[in-house]
Amino acid sequence: MTLLDPSILAFLAAVAIFTGFVKAGVPALGGLISAAMALVFPPKDALGITLLYLLAGDVVAVSLYWRQAHWSELGKMLPSIFIGIGLGALALQFLDNESLGPVIGALILFLVAMEPLRPYITAWAMRRLNAVRYSSGIMAGVATTIGNAAGPILTLYFLLLKIDKNGFIGTAAVFFLTVNLTKVPVYAYLGVLKDYYLLSYLATVPLVLLGAYAGRRFLVWIPQQWFNRIALIMTGVAGLWLLLRAL
Repeated sequence: MTLLDPSILAFLAAVAIFTGFVKAGVPALGGLISAAMALVFPPKDALGITLLYLLAGDVVAVSLYWRQAHWSELGKMLPSIFIGIGLGALALQFLDNESLGPVIGALILFLVAMEPLRPYITAWAMRRLNAVRYSSGIMAGVATTIGNAAGPILTLYFLLLKIDKNGFIGTAAVFFLTVNLTKVPVYAYLGVLKDYYLLSYLATVPLVLLGAYAGRRFLVWIPQQWFNRIALIMTGVAGLWLLLRAL
């Protein structure tokens, strides 16, 4: 193990700060972390490094917001999430994850484009909530395993349920900590986690706390309506980034 070049360390320091901000303030921005990392590191290496930063952010976010989590909804979603993780692990063994990014991005953009129809979609989905929950869980499980990109899918699902911003952050925090811990043995088995980056990670990961402080202040400050708008816009940006980065 050795420290990476100073320019890469500076990039990882920025990633650590941004991860803390995302986890404590706007989870929908999580897709941008994965996309940016994949531009700097080999795709599968990026998956492993990103997971470690996300886990640090998850621990901080859960410590701040676990009381606001919608535990009943989490319990209902997790079985389908675990199925999705299993499917994602199979995909990583047989498919190039670079080719899957555009698919996830296109799906996210399609879902965002449906936003003007959300009142009608909400009424439709509430009559079929189990099916929507199950399909969202599987898609999120696959997306998080092959690209650490479940945030946009979960954001759209939580907005559909009209969860308030604090409940949104709390539910997302517990959800992602559980899911990301589940992915550690999967990634280790698939050789995605590399000890080559460990020292650089340990040198920069404390900065997650700085980002989380800023994210928490942001969440207190922003009105609910603007929180929803920013979550939706940045979800679309993340989807577009996933789609374009393969070009």
